[in-house]
Amino acid sequence: MKKYGLILLFCAVSLLGFAQPNVIIVFVDDLGYNDLSCYNSTAIETPNLDLMAQEGILFKDFYVASSICSPSRAALLTGKYPPHSGVTQVYFPDRAGMSKDNYLISQHLKNSGYRTACFGKWHLGDLKGHLPTDRAFDEYFGIPFSNDMFIGASHKFHEEVIFREGYDMEMAKRDQENVKIHYKNRKELKKIGIKEKVPLFEGDKIIEYPCDQASLTQRYFQRTMDFMEAKSNQPFFIYLTPAMPHVPLFASNEFLGSGGKGLYPNVVEEIDHYMGELQAKIEDLGIAENTILIFTSDNGPWLGMKDHAGSAAPLRDGKFTLYEGGFRVPCIMKWKGKWPAGVETNAIFSSIDFFPTIAHYAGNPLTDDTIDGKDYHQFLERPEEGKARTSFFYHKGDAFLGVRENDWKYLPYGGGRKVKEGEGTPELYHLKTDTGEQENLSSQHLELQIQFGQRLEMENSTL
Repeated sequence: MKKYGLILLFCAVSLLGFAQPNVIIVFVDDLGYNDLSCYNSTAIETPNLDLMAQEGILFKDFYVASSICSPSRAALLTGKYPPHSGVTQVYFPDRAGMSKDNYLISQHLKNSGYRTACFGKWHLGDLKGHLPTDRAFDEYFGIPFSNDMFIGASHKFHEEVIFREGYDMEMAKRDQENVKIHYKNRKELKKIGIKEKVPLFEGDKIIEYPCDQASLTQRYFQRTMDFMEAKSNQPFFIYLTPAMPHVPLFASNEFLGSGGKGLYPNVVEEIDHYMGELQAKIEDLGIAENTILIFTSDNGPWLGMKDHAGSAAPLRDGKFTLYEGGFRVPCIMKWKGKWPAGVETNAIFSSIDFFPTIAHYAGNPLTDDTIDGKDYHQFLERPEEGKARTSFFYHKGDAFLGVRENDWKYLPYGGGRKVKEGEGTPELYHLKTDTGEQENLSSQHLELQIQFGQRLEMENSTL
């Protein structure tokens, strides 16, 4: 938007007496549906997120748009299902990322007069031109991909870079040379000790290597609170994306070994602690009645990591699959005085709906009808009056291979990790009575199979 457009927007907002709300989206990594005590976890205590749920809206049927990292993140930022954004697989280091043809919520809010920041995992490209600071974020501080990856051969170093674990510039450059040689052999990278030694970025350069991951959760939340405190007449948008509880797991000394529960609960409880500090900061700054706070996860638990993974109970399976445990995750949304408190809802809602809904509240509604998300602000203000979504599509790679319509879910080729189009057995579930997807009703409802198959065919025809 050109300068005069911003002036007109600000004038309109002023005349209407409308204050643009601050927006904080906390998008954690690989958290399971059953990993918060407000979602009935008995292994993990999350009093601060429980309080957020008591003061906000807890969604029992909330969906992210993918059961893997990069596509899920692209969907949140674009408001598009992954096959429509073009991000359908996970990005590795030294790779260009999400197409610049996609218009992001950060760009929209920046154009609407917001200060913007991203703190944490990005995972939509780590090369110049594809980092957060290239996509309308004023600040970026974080690991640009998953915390189990490795330094990119082409990454540049900040002039104030901090080296750890006995490293210096020569050793870091040697790691980059080894990445060039062994890029396609991840086992070799692990053998020579490079895998899981990840770089921490400030802007578009490495500020710390290898990154001290044990302190990352605390640092991400601190940067968020520092950004909130900066004196400015502008509202802010913060996309806070902790690496945890994705493996390898790390917790600070204060939480490590806490209660003898195991590392995974310790990691989640540390996130909960800082969610408490964040909410307290919002109150202390006197901005609670003008701040939207959202907490959710990028996908379900990586069950193959066993005791280093969470739980999606009572849902079936987890990350990488088309079953509910991969796509349905915890979500709590809070806006003091604007949205009702203490609401638990089974309404279908999705991360792709954040963008258009927030755009409405920013006073700059989206006019682009090519995105998949919808503006559900009326539902959030009066959830008792009706539902949000009636349908949701599940993708695998470049295709839609599943659909939920109200309480029914159809998977024409099954929902396992290795599901492929054209292979497998149809599965049909009634989620209201069979949340765990245990009773395949496909043979009893052939007419529904035909109906949902046609819906998928129509959706796939748009690709």
